Amino acid sequence: MSLINKLTTRQTGGIMCLSVVAIPALSLPARHPPSATVPEHQVPGTPVAHLSHQWLDVYERGKSIFPPIAMVSSAANVYLAWKLRDALVPDVLGYSWSSLYVTAIGATLGIIPWTLTAMKDTNGQLKAHAVRDDAAAAEGNGEMVISAQEKAMRAKQDEQVPQLMRDWAWLNLCRAAFPLVGGVIGFLGAIHMQRV
Repeated sequence: MSLINKLTTRQTGGIMCLSVVAIPALSLPARHPPSATVPEHQVPGTPVAHLSHQWLDVYERGKSIFPPIAMVSSAANVYLAWKLRDALVPDVLGYSWSSLYVTAIGATLGIIPWTLTAMKDTNGQLKAHAVRDDAAAAEGNGEMVISAQEKAMRAKQDEQVPQLMRDWAWLNLCRAAFPLVGGVIGFLGAIHMQRV
């Protein structure tokens, strides 16, 4: 049981770390002294095109790490739900062990639909910005000739990236709550199981 709680705790901590540590660090203004407080709408010190590439790298790494962890901890909860399907239920909970662990599974795996729905637009805009010049760079057209209208549109997109990253950090922080809730439910189940 402690393995499941460790997995969900580490998953929650890792997801939160992206929002609380990684994104603010990527968005630091140039020559930021470590002890200074950064205003929320400070202009990042790195070019916006690079900033969105950094975000994309953070996103892709998280996508390859956190859903598999959710699957493993959920698989352990599936095992517990199946193994305890006929066990006596204490009056404190008022429902079966299986439903307790199925609830923990649903909460833990909630990161997937949250990402695909609530975060879809923000993820899409940031990813589009990060890869907007990749095709031209692959063709060797690093110095593209673009119209004044295209320059204006690109400038507007560039202005939106820091706010999109702040929005993403908040949405990602909300996403961290899913495995946290799943872990708490599993932990409460383990406590009640010890009393039976």
